[in-house]
Amino acid sequence: MKTIHILATLLTMIAALQAQAAKPNVVVIMADDIGLGDLSHYANLAGVEPVVETPNLDRLIAEGMSFTDAHSPASLCAPSRFSMMTGNYSYRNSRPWGVWGAEGSALIDPDFTTVARIAKAGGYHTAFFGKWGLGGSWLSKKQVDYTAEEAGPLSFGFDYAMALPQGIQSHPYAFYENREWVKFKPDSVLANVTHEHAGYEAPKPLGKGKKKSAKHRDYGGIGDSNWNPVLTGPMLVAKAVSYIERQSAEEPFYMYYCSQAVHLPHTPPAELDGVKIAGSTAGVHGDMILELDVQVGMIVKALKAKGLYENTLLIFTSDNGGLSMTRGFNSSLELEGKKGSISEGGHRVPFVAVWPGKIQAGVVSDESIVGHDTVATIAALAEQPIDRSVVMDSTNLLPVFLGESDAPAHQYLMHQSKGGSAGPFYALREGAWKLVIKAENEKSLESLQPYALYNLEDNLSEDSDQNLLKNPEYRERAERMLKTYQNLRVSGAPTAVDRK
Repeated sequence: MKTIHILATLLTMIAALQAQAAKPNVVVIMADDIGLGDLSHYANLAGVEPVVETPNLDRLIAEGMSFTDAHSPASLCAPSRFSMMTGNYSYRNSRPWGVWGAEGSALIDPDFTTVARIAKAGGYHTAFFGKWGLGGSWLSKKQVDYTAEEAGPLSFGFDYAMALPQGIQSHPYAFYENREWVKFKPDSVLANVTHEHAGYEAPKPLGKGKKKSAKHRDYGGIGDSNWNPVLTGPMLVAKAVSYIERQSAEEPFYMYYCSQAVHLPHTPPAELDGVKIAGSTAGVHGDMILELDVQVGMIVKALKAKGLYENTLLIFTSDNGGLSMTRGFNSSLELEGKKGSISEGGHRVPFVAVWPGKIQAGVVSDESIVGHDTVATIAALAEQPIDRSVVMDSTNLLPVFLGESDAPAHQYLMHQSKGGSAGPFYALREGAWKLVIKAENEKSLESLQPYALYNLEDNLSEDSDQNLLKNPEYRERAERMLKTYQNLRVSGAPTAVDRK
């Protein structure tokens, strides 16, 4: 009897291991400040001549599904990154606006569910690369020990991390591998990295009576004495490739790769993976787009070389809309607005999903989705249940990816601007209808007022001349949508759609 029992136990263990190995790997690549117009695929869809060709992403898109109505969870960095980790809109957070500095707390409860914790519970090895941007629970600037992180990716479910706490745009200007500072060179020390050393042009002088803005700010701060922003992208992607090379088909992995490109400062490398980068396009903005494209190509090439590509769901998207037009680059195409805006250009972003043999190649979808839908999607792949009292706004996209459902992924989409002294804007999407809502400040819901109503089916560019609030016929719709938005916010009700 003992022999039979042991055999049965072994068979159960083997079956469990086989089931775990059958789970696909998941690679999520999130670009920084990439708009639809930055990728040649989306420019071509819009009938616009691409300013920069992105051949690696074009090849990837040809093998899978691209979305034309995909949205970042917010129109600015940190709020979107919070949502991508938790599956919740950032208004559910105690600080839903702005940029979270490295000295601030991470604002995600360490015991709170994250996508990495979900994947890990499902048998995945989890790894994070790149810009964290979610705070780090450091001490004050005067007391902080920047040789090691107190809280970062490893505190939220990742088994491995190669992180830039604030990306390349702010201090600490340093890499941290599994919490420990990684020196650029053996003689590196932690020192002040000047504004220019960080890769920025000299701050603009502030004229008399003028209000200080980002272009007048000094971005100097503590970091690696040998910090070189030109090398950050190559170092980051090299670590990601090395990680992939260490993986095997026996254990699935979830890799969240947050590129530094194309956030300012624009500091392209001379070359990457044998491809000339700096000086290859009409300007440094375009060079950074090209660097991002090569990074994606290197990750795909590593997956294929290791024999893992066929069993990998790969997703590419952006944390918010693109940058303002510079030297002929129009990241928003025909859309109004840019990064930080409540207009479509602030949050309508590229979204690509590839899974060879599972997702039909070459499909362009107009399904309305949100970047944080990746959380519920990964939970489904990991065979982990979703607690809707914790993960409230993320919808499983597998039925969309696999062509198994025509039902809308969301009844409502909710957007927010970057906030600021002018007062924030919110928006509610219901089908093709978009209500833009103005608030007096970042905390008040009582002051909300309809600002604009658009039918995006007829007015995707949000032409203000076609603001339907000017037409009394649509006043009732606007008031109903405003009430829906307020009810969702006040009640805290989940917005996700659960699919059976």
